Amino acid sequence: MFLFGDIMRKDYLIKRGIYYIIVWFVGITIDFILPRLIPGNVLGSIILGRIGGNLSAYGQNVQQEIEVLVQQLGLSQYYHTPLYIQYFDYLKEIIRLNFGPSLTEFPVAVGTIIAEAAPWTFGIVIPAVVASFFIGNLLGRFAALARGTVKDYAILGLTMFLYTFPVFVTGEILIEFLAVDLHIFPTGGQYNTFVFLKPTLSLPFVWSVIYHAILPVSTLILFSLAGWIIGMRNNMIPILQEDYMNYYRLMGVSEREISNKAYRLALLPNFTSFSIALGYSVLGAVAIEYLFNYAGLGYYFNQAITGLDYPLLNGIFFMLVTAMVLSNFVADIVYGIIDPRTSHEETEGV
Repeated sequence: MFLFGDIMRKDYLIKRGIYYIIVWFVGITIDFILPRLIPGNVLGSIILGRIGGNLSAYGQNVQQEIEVLVQQLGLSQYYHTPLYIQYFDYLKEIIRLNFGPSLTEFPVAVGTIIAEAAPWTFGIVIPAVVASFFIGNLLGRFAALARGTVKDYAILGLTMFLYTFPVFVTGEILIEFLAVDLHIFPTGGQYNTFVFLKPTLSLPFVWSVIYHAILPVSTLILFSLAGWIIGMRNNMIPILQEDYMNYYRLMGVSEREISNKAYRLALLPNFTSFSIALGYSVLGAVAIEYLFNYAGLGYYFNQAITGLDYPLLNGIFFMLVTAMVLSNFVADIVYGIIDPRTSHEETEGV
């Protein structure tokens, strides 16, 4: 406890905690506002879709049928309740983690959809972030040690090439080349639905899940690789030129040992960015899951936008905001432990 208290000051933790609580509160407020700014009419989108848009089939009872559906789906609050009351009701339900039933998947609860979809999302995000972290840092180290050479320029050229491609374009290229043309991987889905009617714990099912996840994971890796390469290269080059590194050279320390020391020091800032990258990759998965028909949070997020499903949008956006805030808070704590000067400098400046 003494060591932790010496490394991480309590006032630093409190200050950062309050800051991120405010950020989280602003985020969930935006979560309430944004869906209601989407053009369209939730009544027309949901109800007319459910009755097939054929109002004449209901004859004179059409209004009665619509009112029944309004009550069943809980849509009356969007038309008969002032917006500020909707907002306070929303905050109360947030505390209880109750978002109500989904409108597009009625009567399935939003919490049930998120609980089923989140593991699929994190199942592709976590391996992608871990793989891109190690591959990117190793390539960045190689570029820093080969600074100014053809190898360095080749890695930088590859990095800039990857950086210019939006994630959905990268995914489209992989699908077209590896799935459609070469038939090496499936074009989408979470597993082979022709063989497995539902998830099981069998080895064939696990292999099917891994096989279907290769392209989405590869897309995320390529999407995030450039940041790690540039970060490591830019961190490592100044360290290699420090006076104490030259002192090591004068003392006869081998370049291999010097590069290892510089790599470990340059890795610290990137390591603290790992949790932040995890949060941003969850956001990046929104486009990838839609592209690969992968039923994670991103897939249902796109479906909710199309169907103006306010409860589902609120629930998923709440998960994304919370993940981002927590990842940044964890990164601050880790960086404060690794480099205690940051916590002392910030609190002394207050």
